[in-house]
Amino acid sequence: MKQFALFILSVLLGGCAAVSPPRVRQVEFGRSIWAEGQRRAGVLFQDGAQSIPVDRGTLWTFGDTFIGKPQPGQLPQNPQITGSHWATVALLPAGSTNLPPALEYFTDTNGVAACPLELFPEEDPKHLRLWPAGGISVGSRIYLYYSMIETSDAPGPWNFHGIGAGLAVTDQPLQRFTRLRPGGQWRFPVEPIQVVRENNTLYLFELCSNPKGLILARVGVGQIENPSAYEFFTGGNWSKNRAEAKVILREAYGQVSVAWAFPARQYVMATSSDFFHPHELQLRQSRRLAGPWSAPVRIAVPETPGKKTTLVYGVFLHPELTDGNSSRLVATFCRMLAGNWELCNPEWVTITLEPDSTPAR
Repeated sequence: MKQFALFILSVLLGGCAAVSPPRVRQVEFGRSIWAEGQRRAGVLFQDGAQSIPVDRGTLWTFGDTFIGKPQPGQLPQNPQITGSHWATVALLPAGSTNLPPALEYFTDTNGVAACPLELFPEEDPKHLRLWPAGGISVGSRIYLYYSMIETSDAPGPWNFHGIGAGLAVTDQPLQRFTRLRPGGQWRFPVEPIQVVRENNTLYLFELCSNPKGLILARVGVGQIENPSAYEFFTGGNWSKNRAEAKVILREAYGQVSVAWAFPARQYVMATSSDFFHPHELQLRQSRRLAGPWSAPVRIAVPETPGKKTTLVYGVFLHPELTDGNSSRLVATFCRMLAGNWELCNPEWVTITLEPDSTPAR
C-alpha cells in the first residue's frame, strides 16, 4: 500500500509517468561545415548555425562571423581576417541534403557576407551587438528574434551580457531584416532560442536566468508582432505575467533545439554542454513541448587533433538535411577552443535513432 501511495504521489508531482530517453543506434561525427559557399562569401570563421524553414528552403543564422579572403585550396587562417560581423545568414535551397551544406549567403554589393541586422541611429555601435536567436516563417514573412548584447572594454571572452530581446522581419530570406518597434519600443517579453509551430500557435523556448532553466512561452500566429499577446507556461496554465513562468527543464544550458523525430514519434531536444560536462551534446525526448522531458542521452564529442576544446556549444538540429521519415538526425555544434584567438566553424554530426514501438501521437 505504501509503495502504491508513493507511486501516485510521484505521478502527481511529475505530471505523468517518467519519459524514457531516446535510443541511439549510431553516432558519426563529420567535419566543419566550411565549404565553397563560405569561401565565395568571404566567411572565414563563425558560430551558430540554427536553421529556420522558409519558402525556398531553410535560412541558416550565424553569430559572430569573421570575414576575409582565404587562399584557393587552403582552409581559413587567422591572418586572413579583415573584418567581422555580429551576425550573418545564408539560404540552403530546398532538397539540398549534402554535407557540408551548400549555403548561399546574404552579401553586400561586393559579394561579401553582410550583417542582416542593424542598430538604430541612437544605439552605441562600440558596445552593442545583435545576435540572432530563434525564428519562424509565417506566410510570406520571416521572423527572427535577436538578443541585444552589451560588451565592456574588458578583455574577452566573457566581456558581454544580454540586455534584452527583440523581433525583426523580412519578406525575402537573403535581404536585411527590419527590427520591429511596436509602441516605439524594441524589447519583446521573451528571448527564444527555438520557436516551434503547432497549428495556429507558436511555442517559444527560452533559457532563463530567473527562474533558472528552460521556460516556455506561446503566442498566436497572428499576434507575433504584439508584445502584450505573449503568455508563459506556469506548470499547468498560461499567464501573461512573465514572473509566473515555471521552469520546464532545469538542466538546460547554452542553446536548445527542438524538432519532431519520426522514428521516435516524439519531440527530440538537443542541448549544449555545461561546464560540468563540457565535451558532449545531449538528447532528450518528450511527446509534449511542455514536457516532461526525458533524462539526457550524453554523446561525447571527440577532440580535434592538435587542439583543446574547452566547451561544446550551439547544438542545433537540422531536419532539412534528412528525409522526413528517416531515423537519422543531423545536428551541428560549435567548439570553444583553448588559447587566444583560436577560431573555428560549426561541425556536423549524424545520429541514428532506434524506432519507437509505441503508436504515433
